[in-house]
Amino acid sequence: MRRALVPLLRCPRCRRGGLQPEADAPVLLFGPLRCGECRATFPVAEGVADLTVEHSAAGAMQRGMEQRWVARSYERYVRPVLDRALTRQSLDRDSEYLLYRSLLGRPEAPVLDVGCGTGMLARRLAREPDFPPVAGMDVSRAMLEEGVAQAREAGATVDFLRAEAPYLPFQDGTLGAVLMAGSLHFVADLGRMMLEVARVLRPGGRWVASTYVPPGAPTARVHRKLGLHPRGESELRAEAAAAGLVRFERVALPPLLVVKAEKGSAGTPR
Repeated sequence: MRRALVPLLRCPRCRRGGLQPEADAPVLLFGPLRCGECRATFPVAEGVADLTVEHSAAGAMQRGMEQRWVARSYERYVRPVLDRALTRQSLDRDSEYLLYRSLLGRPEAPVLDVGCGTGMLARRLAREPDFPPVAGMDVSRAMLEEGVAQAREAGATVDFLRAEAPYLPFQDGTLGAVLMAGSLHFVADLGRMMLEVARVLRPGGRWVASTYVPPGAPTARVHRKLGLHPRGESELRAEAAAAGLVRFERVALPPLLVVKAEKGSAGTPR
């Protein structure tokens, strides 16, 4: 984790104070981060800050993501299989990347990839010329460990941190974009998620996410038991607006749904 990212972080325990490292090095590989307000400490190991406070009970799907063998085979096998099973889409990596990249626009502050998994998209964003710093956030230790290894191999600089959505451990108005590619349906509390996104984005910052349209009743019950929470366009549009996000747009490739919204300023029309 780069030292420059730390001033953007917010304590996940008291949700007020900033975090401070013990070492004043440009890159933090080990050592705790301490909250200047409540004095809570959070470990950093292999450059990954662990900012989890209380890990909520995970669904069966999320528990699977925490297995090391799943993380190691995630990009090549697991992710393509999940995409086809949930969205009936099989976009090649370049087409998928270009879709998200076009919707992100030109961020003017750091970009956070929520539910980054092994950092497949984060790595590619980080290697773009003149792109702002990229942080990847996931609750799975196994995914983050694999992400660190993959980023190192690719020569991409990504700041990884362990935290659990919907809460985002960043200060207000510090991020240029929040990306949730294929991770939105793992979040149970959509309202809280959208409030957090709106809080951490700076004016003009974009939220880009993908999910899939909820299936029929019998299948929906199975998905809920697996810990999946798909949403339709009307619900996403309503929750984004309730959080103060504007200029909602969507790309529909049923049942895949990709959406974008922006944080407006006081004078931005809804």
